Amino acid sequence: MPQRLVVTGASGYIGARLVERARQRGCEVVVLGSPPPGSDVTAIPWRLGEVPRLTAFLSATAVVHLAHDWASDRAHGTGPDNANLKGAEILAETARGGGLSRFIFASTTSARPEALNAYGKIKFAIEERLKTMPWSEGRIFCARIGLVYGGPERAQYGLMAKLAGLPVLPMIGLDREVQPIHVDEVVEGLLRLAIDPPLGRQTVVIASPAPMTFGAWLRTVRRARHGRGMLLVPVPIRLALAGCDLSKRIRFVPTVERERVLGLAGAAAMPSAGDLAALGVWLRDPFRALMECRPARRRPVAESAALLRYVTGARVRSPGAIIRLARALRRDPAFRRAMPSMAVRWPALTRLVEPMRPSMQHRVSRRLHLAAMVAESLPDQPKRRVLWFVTVGVQLVLEAVATPFRLVLGRLAA
Repeated sequence: MPQRLVVTGASGYIGARLVERARQRGCEVVVLGSPPPGSDVTAIPWRLGEVPRLTAFLSATAVVHLAHDWASDRAHGTGPDNANLKGAEILAETARGGGLSRFIFASTTSARPEALNAYGKIKFAIEERLKTMPWSEGRIFCARIGLVYGGPERAQYGLMAKLAGLPVLPMIGLDREVQPIHVDEVVEGLLRLAIDPPLGRQTVVIASPAPMTFGAWLRTVRRARHGRGMLLVPVPIRLALAGCDLSKRIRFVPTVERERVLGLAGAAAMPSAGDLAALGVWLRDPFRALMECRPARRRPVAESAALLRYVTGARVRSPGAIIRLARALRRDPAFRRAMPSMAVRWPALTRLVEPMRPSMQHRVSRRLHLAAMVAESLPDQPKRRVLWFVTVGVQLVLEAVATPFRLVLGRLAA
């Protein structure tokens, strides 16, 4: 008999992926509120704070509560009128009345009574309220989720993806520890809690067990997506908050919420290795996972085409050869650093960064070696008939012009 899950917040970043993965596993999914865009899943009209229909929970295995009202946080803070606090309690009580056996509440690693932002405080307050329910033992589970990335560029991950495109970025909280986790790994943990939860763990942390500073995370995102580093400029928290207030008053300027800034400023790591092991969730290397995003997938293809053109002296029109080289580049640790963008756009400029003494320790030399190996498998292409001394003369002139650049740029591109 298939499992039946009731999901709130299904139109959100995590919720949409949760619905998709649950249905792939053969689960029947009922959505309270808005369904994911383009989905044909059964949806029942509902808003946070309302009493849902009791029929929604009949024969259901679990509720996964992801919905959150940010406007209520801004309006009511941690007060009793906050729709998130009332809504979670009403939803849990109604679900219990419908015979539900499990209630999964999506919380955050910033949930703590001393959190700087209302979001962290209200999430902690909801956790405490749910745990005091007389039937909560073994039935209510709180999942504290870390910094989520991957998948569609939405929510906070969408903002980070945009920021990663900047070579210079003023930012707060660069020294704060974050725990990145892929959205698919979050969904895996939530489904495990809903279908087969581990014993004795009412609160679990679904986040990376190896925290890193927020500054290091931003550089990782930029390196994976664009192959380049990033200059980060620390910004004092007070200046950042003043900028948030100013952004609300200036038209045509994107509004930056104080909640986001305070949440980052108050971030702190939580131990998660034991919880992940109990859930059976194993994390991928974030850099390799980020390499699967669309901008990162385009980069090795563009570099491969440019390298093959430089090595062969002509445009290579074999998609198979370009793809083979792209796969080899992706496996190379040196691929974390991109080729100079000018050399990718105009392959002839690769001569300026090619080292004087080829070495497999040099990232450009290694790329050219891989390109030459792939080029050897290409069929011979017809060449224009040019006098040999003209070819030699042109090469000598180019080499003379490029040598000073190679002496300097070749070392910088190592």
